[in-house]
Amino acid sequence: MHVKGNFAYLLVSLLGFLLAIAVLAQYPQIGGDQVVMFLIEGTLIFGIWSIAPQRIWFRVGFILISVGAINILLHAIFAHEWALYVNLVVALLFYLFTTMLAFEAMFTGEQIDLNMIMGSVCVYILVGITWSTLYFFESAIHPGAFKGIAMELGKQRFSDLLYYSYVTLSTLGYGDITPVTPIARTLAYLEALFGQFYIAILVASFVGMHITTRRSKS
Repeated sequence: MHVKGNFAYLLVSLLGFLLAIAVLAQYPQIGGDQVVMFLIEGTLIFGIWSIAPQRIWFRVGFILISVGAINILLHAIFAHEWALYVNLVVALLFYLFTTMLAFEAMFTGEQIDLNMIMGSVCVYILVGITWSTLYFFESAIHPGAFKGIAMELGKQRFSDLLYYSYVTLSTLGYGDITPVTPIARTLAYLEALFGQFYIAILVASFVGMHITTRRSKS
C-alpha cells in the first residue's frame, strides 16, 4: 500500500537534482564528479524512501543505494574516472526500477488526486534523466555522438545531455544539439515517441478515471 503523499518527496528531490546539476555546470568551482555522484545518490535514497511499497522492492533499492555509496567511497580514495560510470549504471538501474514502481502506483489508482498528479510528473522527469544517462554512455563510447555538446567528462556534459533529453522528450527540438551516430539518433527518436505516447496515455487514463469516479458518485 502506497503512503498518501509519497510522491511529493521524490518530486522535490528530482527537481533539486536538476537544479543542482545546472548550478554545478555553470559554477564548476563548486565541485567535481564526486559532487555529481552525491547528488545522484541522494535521488536514489529519496526514491526508495518515497515509493517502494513492498519489502522485496525496498531490498532491491537498498542494494543499489549501497553499491552507489561504496562506489562514491572508492572514488574518494582512488579518484578513478570509471567510478562515475559505475555510479551512473547504478543510477540507470534505479531510475528504471523507480519508474516502474511509479507507473504501477499511478495506473492502479482508483481516483485522481494530487499525489497521482505529482507521480505523473515524477515519471516524466525520471524518463528524461534515464535517457540522458543513456546518451551519456553513448557519447562516452563514441565521442562526437552529439554535435554541439561539450566533450569533457563529468557534470558539464551530463548537464548538456539532461537539457537535450528534455528538449527531445517534449519534442521542442531547438536544434542546438543534434545526434550524429545511428545509436544516438535512434535513442533520440525513441525518446520523442515515448514522450508523445506518455502524454496521450496519461490524459486518456486521467479522463477515464474521472468519468468512472463521477459515475460511481451519481
